[in-house]
Amino acid sequence: MYCISISYRTADIHIREKLAFSESVQQKILKQLCSDGTVSQCVILCTCSRTEVYFSGDSGRVLSALAEQSGISESLLIPYVRSYQEKNAVSHLFRVASGMHSMVIGEDEILGQTKQAYQNACACQTVGYELHRIFQAAIACAKKIKTETALSKSSVSTATLAANEAARLGKDVHVLMIGATGKIGTVTLKNLLSHKNISVTATKRRHSTDFQIQSDKISMIDYTERYQAIAYADCIISATASPHYTVTFHDLKNLSVTKPKLFIDLAVPPDIDSHIVQIPGMQYIGIDYFQKLAEEHNLLKISSAEDAKEIIEQEMDSLIKDLLFHEFLPYSGTVRKALQQKPDTMLYQLKSELNAEQFSSVLEIFKKAGDV
Repeated sequence: MYCISISYRTADIHIREKLAFSESVQQKILKQLCSDGTVSQCVILCTCSRTEVYFSGDSGRVLSALAEQSGISESLLIPYVRSYQEKNAVSHLFRVASGMHSMVIGEDEILGQTKQAYQNACACQTVGYELHRIFQAAIACAKKIKTETALSKSSVSTATLAANEAARLGKDVHVLMIGATGKIGTVTLKNLLSHKNISVTATKRRHSTDFQIQSDKISMIDYTERYQAIAYADCIISATASPHYTVTFHDLKNLSVTKPKLFIDLAVPPDIDSHIVQIPGMQYIGIDYFQKLAEEHNLLKISSAEDAKEIIEQEMDSLIKDLLFHEFLPYSGTVRKALQQKPDTMLYQLKSELNAEQFSSVLEIFKKAGDV
């Protein structure tokens, strides 16, 4: 397996937003890659902080597909790419799924996003035995880490940090939440409601019926009424999957504003036009802002991360043995015959090619087999 990764570690939001493909575009890429025979298996993981392709096949073909869909030339894209292969690619996936490579170590959202990426690829029929086993093992390992370590016990996600920023604005803070029905928006809204000093106005699309959270601290408005709500809000948080701005400089500058406002943009590509800071009293922070905050919280989780690394090593060892055994199965009949016909020859080969510890383990297995 190979992995091509562009993440917050290598690229700023201006690059990542061009690689933040919609689900339909991801499906298109998956099917294109696996249709011409250059790639045999493929999974695409797309979040606000990373776009990664896990695959078996031609890495050049994968890179060209990312370049084509993002509109970034291959030569310009390459400096932002990190590549992994074989065991390193597996190790990278395990760490990503468990939240160890997230902006905020141990954050919960990435596990669900990894599951969704795997399920999307399964639906497109671009996953074979190897990626099935690797993704299933990575997801199971992430769940084990979540259960057996404190890595996620005090998990602080970007949604939590955003809600904390809003709560610090004063005693009675009114927040406009744009995109409250999406995955990130729903988590952010729950975090906002956990603060006693926050009340929320949430937007919904016309005729939408998918809003599930009930609270006397929430009022609902139609998305088209968002600028009227901005006028009296202290903080505006936007977290949609829209390819277009939900708040523009042009529309905001014509709004009658009587007090300062904090705009928090949790979307990739961005929801809010950052030029709004040119308007007096307007403050803007995007998702990369939270990386610095996350680093402070991550220092508190170093010991738990060490425990998580041990679990990953154990689970990876088990997975790799399963993959090796599956690859070996077609040869088992031939090996059985060789053991029956030329046992001494095979033993001398093993003695020559294995180190002392490995050879000792093989001899112990043969001894136990002989005692049966």
